[in-house]
Amino acid sequence: MGYNACVEKAQNISSSQPIEAPSRADIKRGMTIAAQLVQRYGPKYWHVLDRLKQEYDALDDREALLASLLSDADKVA
Repeated sequence: MGYNACVEKAQNISSSQPIEAPSRADIKRGMTIAAQLVQRYGPKYWHVLDRLKQEYDALDDREALLASLLSDADKVA
């Protein structure tokens, strides 16, 4: 998705609707852009890349937790 498409999407977000959680692909794309910023402008943008990495890893943690809990629930039932 290009810059203009992102701006257009942002302008169409209604304040009454909940914001969708970013997908794994969205976070990966953000990480790629952040890496390009770090490469071009130096470490002052590293915190953005680091935060996106934390979010990416948190998705794995959430999915593993859900799978574990649902697996345990199936065993009990």
